Amino acid sequence: MIKVTDLSFGFPQKELYNNICFEIEENDHAVLIGSNGTGKSTLIDMLIDPDKYLYDGKIRKDPSVRIGYVAQYVQHEGSMSAYDFLNEPFAGLLDEADQVAAEMGSAEDMDEVYERYQICLDNIEAVDGYNADTNIRRQLSVAGLSSIIHNPVNQISGGEYKLLSIIRNMLLKPQLLIMDEPDAFLDFENLIGLMKLINQYEGTILVITHSRLLLSQCFNKILHLENRELMEFPGTFAEYNRAMLETKIDMQEQHVKDAEWIEIQKKVVDKMRKLATNVDSAAKGRQLHARVSYLERLQERAVKNPFIEEHDYDFTFPAAEENWPEKGSILLDIRDYSLTYDHEILSNVTFQLRAGEKTAIVGANGTGKSSILRDVYEKYCTDLNAGYFTQIYEDEEQLSGGEKNLKQLHEIASGHASLLLLDEPTSHLDTYAQIALENAVEAYEGTVLMVTHDFYTVTNCADRILLLENNTMREMSGRAFRKMIYKRYFESDLFEQEKRRKEREIRINALLKNGQYREARELLQ
Repeated sequence: MIKVTDLSFGFPQKELYNNICFEIEENDHAVLIGSNGTGKSTLIDMLIDPDKYLYDGKIRKDPSVRIGYVAQYVQHEGSMSAYDFLNEPFAGLLDEADQVAAEMGSAEDMDEVYERYQICLDNIEAVDGYNADTNIRRQLSVAGLSSIIHNPVNQISGGEYKLLSIIRNMLLKPQLLIMDEPDAFLDFENLIGLMKLINQYEGTILVITHSRLLLSQCFNKILHLENRELMEFPGTFAEYNRAMLETKIDMQEQHVKDAEWIEIQKKVVDKMRKLATNVDSAAKGRQLHARVSYLERLQERAVKNPFIEEHDYDFTFPAAEENWPEKGSILLDIRDYSLTYDHEILSNVTFQLRAGEKTAIVGANGTGKSSILRDVYEKYCTDLNAGYFTQIYEDEEQLSGGEKNLKQLHEIASGHASLLLLDEPTSHLDTYAQIALENAVEAYEGTVLMVTHDFYTVTNCADRILLLENNTMREMSGRAFRKMIYKRYFESDLFEQEKRRKEREIRINALLKNGQYREARELLQ
């Protein structure tokens, strides 16, 4: 379908790819992963329209392949119903066929009209247009959106509109559907809907995502872009992680052997240098030169694998200071909070925030999470030493969404805030950065109030949950919320599995640092 061979490309300020090779084959559900700023979005743009770029290597693409594309940000507009939005392209195809059929009674050149009519029929057949109504209703059911079928699209949430855009692209049956972070800012319900849509899709998919839920549940091929190189792995994300750990153990063990051999060769070179200094001999000089070249090759070969290097994310938030509020003391006491735009969103909301607590505001898109966090910062934190992470972060540099978030997090970490207000802090961050951020929040001695749609972040960080639903707020413990999520969506404890996987990886890394390779292999079994 698409084959990339020895692709090299970069911008003047940054090289992105160095002779990368991979292939997208029919029925692949492939995911493109990698650290923030490695060029994932640029790569899929090159696949869609390679003629826009000057690059080395080859991008071979079957010209008959129809490609669908869902961007990170989808324009939310229009007043038609959700059903009409999904049916619009099919209605257009059927209307066109009816118009051509109507020409047949008076056409002078019937062959030309029949040819156009057959093209219309072929186009309808390609997207199963005669069954559009059934397909639309089925996909809405899969995504959990049947209840909004008659709602105007300008009155639904951004997450719901994003899912509608994905469904519309799927219904048009492209041979390859490419999606760039389709999970960004989706609430819990919509993320589950997206997971189901991807898993039941019968075509070929290429997705950029950092969602640990989607990564663990949805894909059968991994494309890992890192340090200008790309690794293609046929298998699930769990299988890929295991393979990388096995590789890491092998490499660490080999690295020790290489280091020991390099030290031996360094001593040989030093001895030969002394001998060459004392004896004026061309032969001795050539031998020294050959041995130095061999040593240099050994040192180059000992360079780390670019896909398993430790990612240096440090979000260490400020340490406790003497003037910080006493743990457990009431930091914020908010009473009878209301939020209204063109309709009432929240009313009579009352809650307290105690010093040292890690609290998450959760709820469906459109329930007022970001608004209440912003109001808390602007109206209630004037006398508090607060740091604020916002979804809207203006920056003059040409940075990716993840890089902007990393920059903003580092700015907050360099301050002295005793209270952090974080609005979707893990959005666009790669999985390494997400885990590092969660560890930093967990270790932080101050107070955290955050908005998040990330299951794992809530599970790993939040002591208390403020759940927004039915125009009000209710409080629950992190444990109770997790049980509710399992009961609603999952048959197994995915978060506990991920926790165990992460803990095992940490233990293996500790064993490797101590040179306990056999023990590390045993732990991996």
